[in-house]
Amino acid sequence: MKALLWLLLLAAFLLNLLSYALWDGSFQALMSVGSGLVCLATAGGLWGLRRRGVAAHS
Repeated sequence: MKALLWLLLLAAFLLNLLSYALWDGSFQALMSVGSGLVCLATAGGLWGLRRRGVAAHS
């Protein structure tokens, strides 16, 4: 579970960084905000798993 969340976080972070180079206008803004929200949600999920003591290999 944690590995999947880490991959999702990495993909959303990279998309957030690349959105400025790949798109322009309102679509770029939507992609940047959307991927930023996914980053926040994924980081929150990882933090929640850490607080519950879920093992790193699960």
